[in-house]
Amino acid sequence: MTDALYVAATGMRAHQTQVDTIANNVANVNTTGFRRETVNFSSVMAALQSGATDPLGTSVRDTLASRGAGAIASLQLSTNGGELKQTQQPLDVAIDGRGFFEVTLPDGTPAYTRAGALSLDTDGMLASAGLPLSGRIAVPADANDLRITPDGRVLANLPDRQDVELGNIELAGFANPAGLESMGDNLFRATASSGEMRLGTPGETGNGSLRQGYLESSNVQLVDELVSLMVAQRGFEMNSKIVQAADQMLGITNALYQGR
Repeated sequence: MTDALYVAATGMRAHQTQVDTIANNVANVNTTGFRRETVNFSSVMAALQSGATDPLGTSVRDTLASRGAGAIASLQLSTNGGELKQTQQPLDVAIDGRGFFEVTLPDGTPAYTRAGALSLDTDGMLASAGLPLSGRIAVPADANDLRITPDGRVLANLPDRQDVELGNIELAGFANPAGLESMGDNLFRATASSGEMRLGTPGETGNGSLRQGYLESSNVQLVDELVSLMVAQRGFEMNSKIVQAADQMLGITNALYQGR
């Protein structure tokens, strides 16, 4: 009976993680360029072989040893693209296809995002969510008619020159983009699962092209999320019933023992 309690507890934690992930997806249904996450489950036998952790971050081997139970194998990033919506704003840029914008965090490390609502930071650099693009593209204050071509060239007119190339926006590609790790704020970091990052020209080497004046919507589908939420809730409920049944049986056993 004690094993049943441990099995049910692990299942409840796993389904709670799934509910939390779905809630985060739903909360970001209107977030530009958001990528939904899904929870991958594995059996404890597979988890023991791979060194997976349970939802609390503890080694499955340390917590449950050989007891059979469900465990979280990984959180996987969806690679499906969202709908492109026209905004006609010159600094709105959507990626039509694969790839991510690479930005530089305050500590100098890179991060990746699909959010193409660009802006100019205090230094006049093209930035996403306040973080400069890794290409360090400076836009002069007197520039006008800013244009971003499908292959990433940033052009503008200056008072004394026309069609001046200010820089190039490159896209980061990964062998397995589903393996990227979410950092929050619509940012991702590379992991061993995602593979090595490769910067490339938009429209080449498997990268998508850029579309100025468009933004990519979230790829969250509310109907799918609501169905998944109901399944996760029922899974949590079933595991809680196991806890109740095991507790009742332990109570009966204890009463019988005391009545000897």
